[in-house]
Amino acid sequence: MARWPKAGVAGLGGLLLCLGLGLGQCAPAPDPEIRIGVLSYITGERRETSGVGTGEAVLLAERLLEEAGGLHIGNQRYRVRLLIRDIGDRADLATSEARRLLNEDGVIALIGPQFSRDAIPVSSLAEQARVPMITPMSSHPRTTEGKRFVFRVAYIDDIQGGAMARFAWETLGARKAALLYDVAGEYNRNLAQVFREAFQAAGGTIVADEQFTSDEANDFTTQLARVKLMAPDVVFSPNFIGPASLQLVQARRMGITATFLGTDSWDPDIMSSLVEARGSFATTPWHTRIGSEEADRFIERYRNAYGRVPLATAAATFDAMQLLFHAIEAAGSVDPAAIRDALAATEGFRGVTGDLSYRGGADPRKSVFILRVDERGGEFVRRMDPL
Repeated sequence: MARWPKAGVAGLGGLLLCLGLGLGQCAPAPDPEIRIGVLSYITGERRETSGVGTGEAVLLAERLLEEAGGLHIGNQRYRVRLLIRDIGDRADLATSEARRLLNEDGVIALIGPQFSRDAIPVSSLAEQARVPMITPMSSHPRTTEGKRFVFRVAYIDDIQGGAMARFAWETLGARKAALLYDVAGEYNRNLAQVFREAFQAAGGTIVADEQFTSDEANDFTTQLARVKLMAPDVVFSPNFIGPASLQLVQARRMGITATFLGTDSWDPDIMSSLVEARGSFATTPWHTRIGSEEADRFIERYRNAYGRVPLATAAATFDAMQLLFHAIEAAGSVDPAAIRDALAATEGFRGVTGDLSYRGGADPRKSVFILRVDERGGEFVRRMDPL
């Protein structure tokens, strides 16, 4: 069972110390501490695209909170202490570090992991410990399914997969689509299925269903040859940036002219460096060109702190931290159960990635943004509101 500080204990201890020393020797008691666990990718292949942004965002949120005077619960001020742990993009390491944070370090909440294959097993541990967990980027339904203490900032795959299928049908006028995805990944496989169902429901036809596994993510010419034979209007590639970029390069070299469609696992800024990727489209929960007041202010603060613009991972992580701080103060308690209830009751929270409303559940109702990859990165094309 996780442990948490009790409000007022530090103040009482300080008072007793003063009485023992004499009033002339009294010093202000230190503010009590709130411990928050952060599961990040400090090492491994996702360090640059996700780990760095995660770490920088939580530290920026912590610093801004400290500058604002900390968290206030009643008349008590609390300091936040971040316990950042490296999970190296390994589900087994993610679960072992989560156990340590929950059972040994006494955290009152977890931030992360970012990706579904790590977040799904950790979510079961958080639920068992009855400690709130907020994953910034995991979009697989299983992460929160059947759980009361697990929340996300991202929209679920059903929303983004359906939004991209609607965009392909309504905006691009696509009638034939091909799927090309990593069958070993739950994220990839689920999104492919969601897109299939939504595209077919609109009246479209899936003309090719091409799969690969992570250990075969370098040469896609066999799958692409079958895609080319079926002449689709669009190719849905719900894959991470490595295989997705290779697929685009190889497809164009083979003469495939279909429009490629991606998900929030793509990074339009990275894709823009590939001439072959320009003209493709991807869903995203956030981008530097969306232009909201909250997003613009965050970009300015992040640039001032780190000398560069933030990626979507950093924006979603910053929102997760701000959402947690908001819930703690709204709960008026450091009891994880009270914080959980405050998170579920959140309505109209104005975050960096958009407005967040939970309506008693764990998955926010929020819009999906569609970006077109161009030489400057991602150009905002359309906002798709959930049906």
